[in-house]
Amino acid sequence: MTMPLVSIIIPCYNVAAFMKKCLDTVCAQTLRDIEIICINDGSTDGTPDILREYEAADERIRIINQPNAGVAAARNAGLDAACGKYIGFADPDDYVSPVMFQRLYLAAEQYGAELVCMGATIAGDMPLSVRWSMLNGLQCPEWHCSHYDFASMGTFSELCWDKLYRADFLKKTGLRFREGMKQGSDALFNNLLHPYVRNIVKIPDCLYIYRPTRPDSLVNVYKAPDKKGSGFYPALERVDLIAAAYRELGCLEKARITVLNWLNGSIQLFSSNLLHQTAGEKKEALDAVRALLDKYGWREFAQSPESPFRLLKHIACGHDFRVRCALFGLYRFLHSRAGNKLVELCTRIINLRGSSR
Repeated sequence: MTMPLVSIIIPCYNVAAFMKKCLDTVCAQTLRDIEIICINDGSTDGTPDILREYEAADERIRIINQPNAGVAAARNAGLDAACGKYIGFADPDDYVSPVMFQRLYLAAEQYGAELVCMGATIAGDMPLSVRWSMLNGLQCPEWHCSHYDFASMGTFSELCWDKLYRADFLKKTGLRFREGMKQGSDALFNNLLHPYVRNIVKIPDCLYIYRPTRPDSLVNVYKAPDKKGSGFYPALERVDLIAAAYRELGCLEKARITVLNWLNGSIQLFSSNLLHQTAGEKKEALDAVRALLDKYGWREFAQSPESPFRLLKHIACGHDFRVRCALFGLYRFLHSRAGNKLVELCTRIINLRGSSR
């Protein structure tokens, strides 16, 4: 058996309503020399039946069955089984352009890249706070760098499905998805990957169609306002894990602004988790941020005029009232009629830009 050009890893758990659309578009790729690895992560609906149906019709599909262990464990199982020169990911409730993996593969081969990034298009409906948080980062400038330094040149996205990874490069880093994380294992994986990447390509094509329409999808569940702290504290844990890894690699100091930007963004993104908390619970959450700042010696910088993060400055200085006004004022605006119209307009513009590529 010859090595396929690309291994496409799809973690599957109770997605029978969406699975066929995803598999139809992946199987229709213009790049034919691929393998499609579907990990059935203990599904209890019709997902296994659909997978067997498609496996019988397309010899490139391989099914791995495992007890339910979460998306990180499923992706790791896919990495273990992958034979391709490159590795890509897709989520089973999304779908892709038929030219996606050919475009990514050709870009990787042209530049000898370790990593290729692309844009994406938002489809479907989702909570306003989630949609607003995704408006940045789904567009991707055309760019190649053979001496990439994320701390000075900017980071790539935290997602897995908008990239193509060279398999031998991933193996050399030794990185795996952190199992047991209920949400954000892809963000942690890609942020930990940053210091290792040297040769990177970004293409502007928006070839992945992201549609977080399921009420029980992770992106909807962990950013919902009534889930007290369910996304906020794991986000702080991710920043802690990233900072610890960067410190061990000796790049934390030069990456300080980058890591603090992730911390600042995580607080804003998951502030909805704190909306229904008591005053004491809100203070406890902000104290957790201050403890993280102190752990890495960042509080003095966060309070200084050199810091570009006004939110972190207020938290570091103990100005909790200002923090609450900033976080929850914005959140309530996004759920107002004016906020709803603004988010819809921005989403429409992004999707139009993506479809014109």
